Amino acid sequence: MQEVVLAASLLAIALVVVAFVKVLRELGPGERRWSGPEQLSRLRGRILWLSMIAGAALALLTLLPWPHAVPTGPAVVSVAVRASMWAWELDPTRVPVGVPVVFHATSGDVNHGFGVFDPSGKLLFQTQAMPGWVNKVAWTFTEPGRYRVLCLEYCGLVHHGMMAELEVLPRS
Repeated sequence: MQEVVLAASLLAIALVVVAFVKVLRELGPGERRWSGPEQLSRLRGRILWLSMIAGAALALLTLLPWPHAVPTGPAVVSVAVRASMWAWELDPTRVPVGVPVVFHATSGDVNHGFGVFDPSGKLLFQTQAMPGWVNKVAWTFTEPGRYRVLCLEYCGLVHHGMMAELEVLPRS
C-alpha cells in the first residue's frame, strides 16, 4: 500500500510540473515578466526552476532506497501481533538473533501503538495496530535478550499495563 501512495504522489507532482510548464509556454513574452528589468525577470525564472529541480531531487533522494520494504523469503520470521484492550498477543514469542523478523500488527478493538524496546529500555521501532488493517514492520535483532512490547497510544484505563515480552534467542 505504501508503494501505491508513493507512486500516486510522484504522479501528482509530475502533473503539477506539466501544468506549470504548459501555463508558462502559453504566456506571451510580456506576460512572463513579473516586474522589473528583463534580466531580473530571467534570473527569478532560473532561480524558480533550479529550486523546483533541487526540491524534486531531494525528495527523491529521501525515498531511495525505499526504507519501508518488507523482506521476504525462507529466512524471514513472521510474528503475528494482535492488540486488544489491554493485552498483546504475539505468535511466536521467541525469535532468533540476526534474522529479519516481520511483525504483522493489527487490533481487535481500538488503535494501539506497537512499540518494541530493547533490554535497556530504548525504543527500537514502532507502528500502529489498527482494527481492520495489518501494518507490517521489519526488524533484525542484533543482540539476544528479553525485549518489551508496550502500547504507545492511549487506549483506555489500563493502557499503562499493556505490555508483553519478546525473547530473542542466540543463533544455534
